[in-house]
Order: sequence, then structure tokens, then C-alpha cells
Amino acid sequence: MSTTLFRDARCLDAQIDVLWDDARGVAAVGPAHTLAGDEIVVGGLLTPPLAEPHVHLDAALLGARAPNCSGTLREGIANWARLREGLTRQDVIDRARATLAMYREHGCLRVRTHVDTGSLLAVDALLSMRDENLQVVAFPQEGILRAPGRREAWERAVAMGCDAVGAIPHFERTTEEGWESVRMAFRLAEKHGARVDLHCDETDDPGSRNLEVACAETLRGTVPHVVAGHCTAMHSYPEPYAAKVMELVASSGVQVVCNPLDNVVLQGRYDGYPRRRGLARVDQLWAMGASVGIGHDSVQDPWYRLGTASLIDAAYMLVHVGHLTSEADMKRVVRTLHTENHDCFGSRPQLVEGARAMLWWNAADEVELLRTRGKPRVMVA
Repeated sequence: MSTTLFRDARCLDAQIDVLWDDARGVAAVGPAHTLAGDEIVVGGLLTPPLAEPHVHLDAALLGARAPNCSGTLREGIANWARLREGLTRQDVIDRARATLAMYREHGCLRVRTHVDTGSLLAVDALLSMRDENLQVVAFPQEGILRAPGRREAWERAVAMGCDAVGAIPHFERTTEEGWESVRMAFRLAEKHGARVDLHCDETDDPGSRNLEVACAETLRGTVPHVVAGHCTAMHSYPEPYAAKVMELVASSGVQVVCNPLDNVVLQGRYDGYPRRRGLARVDQLWAMGASVGIGHDSVQDPWYRLGTASLIDAAYMLVHVGHLTSEADMKRVVRTLHTENHDCFGSRPQLVEGARAMLWWNAADEVELLRTRGKPRVMVA
């Protein structure tokens, strides 16, 4: 039996010792310089494992097959729709496994993936991989009301056993149909005992206002832990409306998942200069007491070719484009990856005796981790 002592390591705002047992996980936690072990690692940063709340494994690693020349969300969707026709079950599984291995190398041990319900083959493939660390969201990439058959495929995907029901209200034909798609997602989730995870207002249009509908439905109290991904229209909302909707987000408990890598690339494409960043207002959401997650979103897919499956990369981008460069904000961004990012799974891992996984980073604290962006030593019992 082998043990490793992580001595005088940083964990949140304390210096601690952690004794790791390869068979049992965390065997002991104590103040710095109080424990003993076989191998000794001095210093560094210790955290629980990270979680990914928003990625698309069905499209991962396909970006080179259909480059997005305009850089727009719409071209990405169109390119993906063409690629989707040639999918095979094994190809979906192989690319998903390769992407999950990349996530693991970067310390992410839980993943929530969206899967396009336009391909029930892909839905079935990802559901075959589903376990307590992999959740699947039934996501209608091209909407559910825009064309015949899409609603039926979406409903079938949910019935196949997806963990959450998705929608893309800003992509429906009209504002009213977008709102109706949100309500339909909640009704379908209630029917199947699933959760709701929406692509919500991923646009620069300040008139895109589906988030308030999602909050209102959440306040009915029938679906637990609702997620609204992207919410980039919030960046462009008039200030009075932004204040209203962010207060509603906080009071409803809807979690906004910001995807900075994709959205700093996809948003602002219709602007001249100056161009909008197009991210959810993370700093103001925090100030309102709202829950925020940080997703990587795309790993070398038709929307974003540069994905690495490193959530630290996503955090690094958010720090820059969100102006979250105070010491406190930078630490909070990194800590989000192992706290709020786990909320869609129902629990947050703790670095305590008995924990079966943890990460050691060769960095003195979260700020240095953001600067160096190295890979962790992943400890799993």
C-alpha cells in the first residue's frame, strides 16, 4: 500500500497536509507539517476535481471537417447539421471517449454533455456511456417548432433516458414560439422527472428575453436545479432590464452557465467597431447573489476549433473578457470550477478524509494557476 503526503499545500485560504492512500483516497487531512507519508510532495495547490457543466461531445473533434469561415453561431449550426448526417454510433463513442480522456488529464472528472436530438443515433451512443459522472441533455440544436418532426425527435430523446431537457428558444421562428419552447421543456421535464438545461439567449439581440420565462417557470417549483446556458443577450440588455432579469435569476435559483471561449468568438460578429464581448454579466450576477457556472462548451467542434478540454482555459478567458482581475475575483473564478460547476450533479466534492479523488497543481495559489495553466496531478482511488 502506497501513500503520498502533500505537505504544506494550499487549499482555499489555508496551508494543510493531506495524506493520500492509493487504495482508500484521502486518508487524513491536518494542519501543515503534522502528517507523515511515504512519498512527500511539498507545496502546490490542492483542490477537489473539476466539473464541466456544458459541452457537446457529439460534435467534439469534428471542427476540422467543416471549418466555420464566418465565425458565426448560425454557420456553426449549419456546418454541424451537414456533419450530423454522416455520424456513426462508434464514431460518436470514440470521439466522446477521446474528449473525456482530455478532460480527465485537465482534472475534470464530471461532465454534462448536450446531445443534438436531431440524431437519435448520437443520443443512443452517449446514453450508452452515461454514468454518475456523465450526464446527457436532450438538446434540439435546430429548435423544436421550426420544422416538422423536430419536436417528436426531442421528446423521444428525453424518453430514452436523458438527465435533462434542453431547448434553444432564441433559435425558434418567433419570440412567442421561443417562449413556448421554454414552457414545453419544463412540461416535458416534469413528465419524465428530468431537469432543465437551456441554451438561452445566445445572441447579441437585446430583444431576446427567454431567460425571464425560464425563471418564471422555475419559480413554479416543479423542476429542480434549472440551468440557463450562455445568456449572452444579457451583455446587451438596457440597464433597467438587465437589473430586473438578474434579480429574477437570483431569486429563482436558475444557474447561469457562462461559456467564455465560444461566446467571445461567436458574439459580436454582426458588429462593426467597437465590437461587443457578448458574455453573461458574471460580476453583476455574483453581486446579485446568483449562481454562475463556467463551461468549456466546444472541444474542436464546428463552433470553436481551439478547444482543449481544459476548464482552466475557460476560466482564464473569463478573467480577461469579464474584467475579473482582482485577486478575489480570480480566485473565485477558479473555485467555481470545483464548486458551482458540480451543482448540476447534485453535490460538491470536498477535500476531506474519505474523498476518493483530488487534484494537485504545481502552483502556489489560484492566481498562479491561471497564469501558468498547467495540468494537475490527478489522484483517484
